[in-house]
Amino acid sequence: MTVVVAVLGLIFLIVVHELGHMLTAKALGVRVPEFGVGFGPPLFKKKIGETTYSFRIILLGGFAKMAGMGDGERGSDTFPAKAPWRRSLIIVAGPLANVIAAVAILSGVLMISGAVTDVRPEVREIEPGSMADRVGIQVGDRLVAIDGHRIESWEGFTREVAKRHPGEEISVTVERGGAERALEGELGADPADPDRALVGVRPEVVRTRYGPVEATGMAVGQVVKVSGMLGVFVGELVTGDENLYENVTGPVGIASVGSTSVQQGFFPQLLALISINLALFNLLPMLPLDGGHLLFIAAEKVRGKPVSQETMGRIAALGIALVLMLFLFATYADLSKIFTGQPFIPE
Repeated sequence: MTVVVAVLGLIFLIVVHELGHMLTAKALGVRVPEFGVGFGPPLFKKKIGETTYSFRIILLGGFAKMAGMGDGERGSDTFPAKAPWRRSLIIVAGPLANVIAAVAILSGVLMISGAVTDVRPEVREIEPGSMADRVGIQVGDRLVAIDGHRIESWEGFTREVAKRHPGEEISVTVERGGAERALEGELGADPADPDRALVGVRPEVVRTRYGPVEATGMAVGQVVKVSGMLGVFVGELVTGDENLYENVTGPVGIASVGSTSVQQGFFPQLLALISINLALFNLLPMLPLDGGHLLFIAAEKVRGKPVSQETMGRIAALGIALVLMLFLFATYADLSKIFTGQPFIPE
């Protein structure tokens, strides 16, 4: 069920992207004959006004088909007939819709569940069968020392535990009812990482909720920060400073990570991150991506006349081949990581 939720989330982002194109096109006088979710044979079609809405069998994308865009149709309500600035707005509207969606999602999270503003070294939960469970640490205890070393924060506690090894004997001092107690036991191991020692406690997490204005401002700041980080990351991939195989994630990996995030309760944040990724990826200057269309609109302004449909068709075919190669490589990388046990997203 969690995989279904993750896939539906991805479909939602694609629909948002294409809706950005379609609504802007209609607002600027461009006819949109069809708006489709997915590719391949249609499972459902319904015409509303001048637009046919379809839901297709392969849920790997979507499209807003605009009159005159790749079909040779002519007329005042076609895409090529509009001024360059109007066409640019229509193209930019797709990625912009994803950015707005990311801001809306993050704002909603900040208003509804809030942001983590403090993590206290107080026990909120104990892992069954862990060291904490065996030695008698209780919910509500405050962690104050490890092997006599005083700690003032949860970060200090995790830092001290990280210095130890699974199976090592340690003393954990807790404050309970105004008195301190030293509890000794053997550290357990993290099931996901046998070399990592665990006490088996979860801290008290403090969340702060924000009003609409403050939440929106914080969300915009987060989107700008993440966009900058992604831009730097893409640059490192291009220059070879980062390993493409380890860092690329395809549809299998996205579905898996999305499913895990649904279970752990941070799917909205992941959805916002994917939405930003989708916006930036579409702005790459290559056809058939949005950035490629913007590049040719700019070339038209410089040349004083549009690039021929034949030339654009050949370049688009090359771009489609490159995107398909990237898709196949990402899928291969996902499957390889499954068989080798590597994480889809490197730490």
